[in-house]
Formats: sequence, structure tokens, C-alpha cells
Amino acid sequence: MNTHRLKRPLSALSAATLLAALVAAPVPVRAEPSLGSGGPGSTASQSPSQDPSQSPSQDPGQNRAESPAEADAGSEAITDAVLQVGADSTARNLSWMSESSGGGEVRWAPVNELEGGKLPADAAKSETTDSGLAADLRRHFNHASMTDLKPGTEYAYQVGSDEDGFTEVQKFSTGGVGGDDEFLLFGDPQVGAGGGEPNDAAGWDRTLSSAVATADDPSFFYSLGDQINSAGNQEQYAQYLAPEATRTIPQATTIGNHDVSSKAFEQHFNRPNVSQDHGGGGVITSGGDYWFIEDGVLFLNINSNSPDVDVHAEFIDEVVAEHGDQARWTVLGFHHSIYSTATHWNDLDVKRLRKAIPPVAARNDIDLVVSGHDHIYNRTFLMDGEGKPVEGSEAGAEEEKEGGQTLYLTLTSSSGSKFYDYVPGLDWEGKSVHNDVPAFTRVQVSDEALRATTYEVPVGNVPAEGERAGAQVAAEQIDDVELRRAEAEEPDPGDDAGADADAEGGAEGEDAGADGADAEAGAGADAAGAEDGKETADSDGGTGATGSDAVADAAGADVGQDADGTGDDADAGTAGAEADSAESGTETADSEGGAGSTGSESDSGTEANAAGTADDSDSSGTASAGGDGDLPRTGGGLALPLAVGAGALALGALLLFASRRRRAGLS
Repeated sequence: MNTHRLKRPLSALSAATLLAALVAAPVPVRAEPSLGSGGPGSTASQSPSQDPSQSPSQDPGQNRAESPAEADAGSEAITDAVLQVGADSTARNLSWMSESSGGGEVRWAPVNELEGGKLPADAAKSETTDSGLAADLRRHFNHASMTDLKPGTEYAYQVGSDEDGFTEVQKFSTGGVGGDDEFLLFGDPQVGAGGGEPNDAAGWDRTLSSAVATADDPSFFYSLGDQINSAGNQEQYAQYLAPEATRTIPQATTIGNHDVSSKAFEQHFNRPNVSQDHGGGGVITSGGDYWFIEDGVLFLNINSNSPDVDVHAEFIDEVVAEHGDQARWTVLGFHHSIYSTATHWNDLDVKRLRKAIPPVAARNDIDLVVSGHDHIYNRTFLMDGEGKPVEGSEAGAEEEKEGGQTLYLTLTSSSGSKFYDYVPGLDWEGKSVHNDVPAFTRVQVSDEALRATTYEVPVGNVPAEGERAGAQVAAEQIDDVELRRAEAEEPDPGDDAGADADAEGGAEGEDAGADGADAEAGAGADAAGAEDGKETADSDGGTGATGSDAVADAAGADVGQDADGTGDDADAGTAGAEADSAESGTETADSEGGAGSTGSESDSGTEANAAGTADDSDSSGTASAGGDGDLPRTGGGLALPLAVGAGALALGALLLFASRRRRAGLS
């Protein structure tokens, strides 16, 4: 064999293959933030007469970059600009894509300081805190933040750079301090899943527009995962971000199983307080748990694609311990609903979460849990730390919660791209709506209550701009619940024993009272011990849930890998594709076409229910059918090219070595 004929083609092939695989995972470029609000030392304190884009080295013959006052037409070099929540109401985060790398910034000022509709020359500014080559290998992502925002103020802003120009001036408002507020919830937009029939991009725009018109100045909106259908598809991101509300109302986003397998999610969304130590992503996957405070509510968001529930529990425990006293309510969000009434209810990854989350929610007194994934609407009864409905909870219009009790909402599709079959009879179903119509939930916040009102938006109901009353009609209410905390019972003054008794009766009453006090003290000690035991059990439930699911974990519990009925998608969909690749052998059945979570499940779901309504035993999982759709070669799909490239490179080196040994022997 003439090996030296093979060595060059193989070496070139291996090097090219490995290079192609590695380049799809861009290395971000980070810069220290310059958080200016016009004060001393801030970049916002330029002289009004100085052109902020002009530098001494600039060639006078070149086109001068726009100043804030001139950058009102918008730059085509800047795309996908999106306004997001910050760590609290005094900050707002931004992300955008640009043609050029580096030099990006956000500029902002109160609207009453605009000059002819344009930002003043001394507008506050902040440089990008994170930037780099985007997942599409054609553009660059940019992250920046506006800080020191004042409550009850309308602001204007622009993003861009001297090289690429700036976007049009956009406006947003900050909420007041305390008082009543509200935010909006959306389940899976999953833009692209409909394949044009239905037009899910138009459906998402319709639902978002109706929600904004229905609500009363929402402080932000919360998308609960699967913003798009294919993790690295930039066109789908552009369609998701097309509505104007994405630039004028802050949003928070959740990583869904259709988002996770590419860095595109992390690049498009600049989330606050992200912990990559909890639910973190990999080299080519998105991840990270995060939190923020808005409307006096502590919001925690966990990456449910990551199977390590103990790590998520640690994150929740730590954040609530440190920041829980700063909020009047606590809300937990993640993608994979644990109490849905559709075909994902019996997935192994969902069952693992269903064992792990309730004790964590109980010991941290989380009031509301919101999720998506199953493309159906469901509200539970109040649930306890063991994952059981609270006795006396009737899923009515008013729910009064004790400490450690939690209400769970599952949001349906907000675009109408697809819906799943209803599974009746699950014991956590308080109210389920399965009309196959896009919907959203409006949550009103006060010191006394959280009120969640859910509306459907039938096709064709598009409110005209400013027609809030028309939007109320277009958005048809399907559920309404007000969650309140139970008030502590005050002792009845009439219960004082022996108040009017005679001396003998009083003495007897005193003796009886003493005996009663002793008995009560003993009972109290017993109760304290029992409570300690319960807390220990809760803690064990939080950390030991995965232990009881060890079979599921070892068997490769599904971490969000879906197979659409249309065959258009096959997201590897999990950070576990990288960290737990050995677990991929026996996935749970997870057909997003709505055929059911088990292969033998009937359309009505009664057979699945008969097999065990809330039976989370590991033996009930079935083998998974993986999807065979096409995805861009980003995210989890790069594992194969990386392996092939590395193998080819090793083979080339081996052949080169053999060739040289052979020639040395012949000489």
C-alpha cells in the first residue's frame, strides 16, 4: 500500500473537518461595562458640543458616523434588537445583532429630554458587556444594559455602534414603586413549527399584540420556552422578534427543549443574574438558571433541560434565602410543565421534575409555578410539598394558600403552531382548557393577591392600534383565579376560660388551665419535632428525588428530545446531549405530534391514565422514538462532526507516521 499517496488528502480532510466543526462554537469577546448615567466619570458626560462618534484619527474623507441626534432613521446593519428585564426595575438589558464586531453601545435618555424626537448629544451610554461571532457565522451578537433608571419614567434608547450606525429611537416606561402592577405570560411561540400552515409568526404577533392591548401597561412579558422551532435558525429568531412590543416592553425568556441545542439562545437574550454553575450550558448549548425582581416579585427561572435537579434546588434555595425578603411574592418558571394534562405528562424527564420540584417549592414557599411545553392550558389545585392536591382546594375563582402551598399553571401555545391531545382524569387537574386556540395569561400583582386571568385569541381577532376595548373583546377569557395568602387566625376573646366563674370554679379552671398548658407545651414540642422531621423529609425529597429516579437517570431519562409529528424537527434539545451522552440509550416516548407519551396510549388518554394517573415509577417509561427532521449544524448536531474531525486527524497522523517508517525502511 502506497501510504504517502493517502497521507496528504487525509490530513487535509481531517484538518478541514475539524476546523469546520470547531468554528461553529464562537468564542465571545467580553468587555467591562461602562455604566453611565451622566455622572462624573461616566461616558455619558460628554460635552453636548462634542460629536460622540468623532475621533482625532478619523479620516475627514470618510462618512462620519451618526451622533445620537442624527441616528433616527435606523441602521440596516443592526438587527434583532430586543429589550429585556434587568436585575431589578432600575435596569433593562438589551441584545442585538450587528454586521461589525466591537464598539457597540446603548444610549438612552428620558423622553422629556429628546430634541426633536432625537436623543440629546449628552445621552447616557453603556458599552457592550458581551459580544462575539454569532452562531450563524455571519453576524455578531451584542449585550448591554441601561442602569440607574428611575421609577415611573418614560425613556428613549438606541443601540448600535459608530461603524454600523444606530437603530431608530425606541421608547419604554418603568413602573412605579409598590402599588398594583402586572405582567404577561406566554407558552411556546415555537415560531417555525407550523411550517407556514398555520402561519405561526403571524399567530405569535397576533397573540402578543392582543395581550399588550388587553393588559394595563404591563411591566414585562414572560415567554416560557420554545421561542423558536429549530435552535440555530436565525430566520425564526427574526420572526419571533419582529413584533414591535419586543423593543418597547421588556421580556424574560426561558430555555425550551427547542432552544437549548445552540448558543443562539444565549446570544439573542441577555438574561440577568445568570448562574452557569446551575443548569449551565456547554460549549455549543445554551443554559444557566437566573433570577430577577420585578413588580415586587422574585422571579426564579431554571433550565429544565438540565437533568440535575439537585443543582436547581440549590439555586432556588440560595436565591430565596438571599433575596426572598425583598419581594412580596415568589414565582418559579421553567419550560417542562410537571402538571400538564396533555401527552408529555408521563415523560421520564417530567416525572423526575415532578418528584423534585414540589418539596423545593414548599420549603421556599413559592406561590406560583409557570411552565409550557405541553401546548395545552391547565391550572392545578393548590399543591403541597409532596406533590398532592391540598385538601379543600377546589380550583375555584379564589384560592387561599397556606405557607408551603403552590399553584401551578401550564400555558398553551401562543402562536397556534401546534397543540397536543388532552389526557383526562389526572388527579392534579383543577381546570384544563383544550380548544386548540392560542392563549396568554395576564397576571395582576398587589400586596394582597396574584390574579391570573387567561385569554384565548381566536384567529382573525387582531386589535387595531390603541383599541384596548376591542382587544378585550377579541381576547376571550377562559380562566380567572385570584391567589391569596391565608390570614393568621386571631384568638377569640370569648375563649378565656373561667372569666366569670366563682372562686372554686376559677381555681378548678386555673388547675385545668395549667394542665392544659402542660399538655399544649408537650404537644407543641411534639409538633416541633414533627415539623423538623417534615423539613428533613422535604429536604430529602428535594435532594433525594433524583435518587428515587436513579433508574430513569441511568436509563437515559428524556431531557427534552422531541420528535414532531410533522417530521420537521429533531432537536437533540438538551445540555445533557453533551454531559449525559451515555444516557441516550432508552429515552422516553416523546412524540410532539400529539400521539401520546406512550406508544399504546389511546387518543383520549384513558388507557394511559388507567395505567397510573400519578404513578411516577420509573418502570412506566417506554423507549423513545427520535425525530428525523433536518436542523442546521449547530448545537448538539456538532458532536458528530467534532468526533469525525478528531478521528480523521488522528488517522491522518497515524498514516503519516507509517509512511515515514516505510520510507525509512526502504532507504
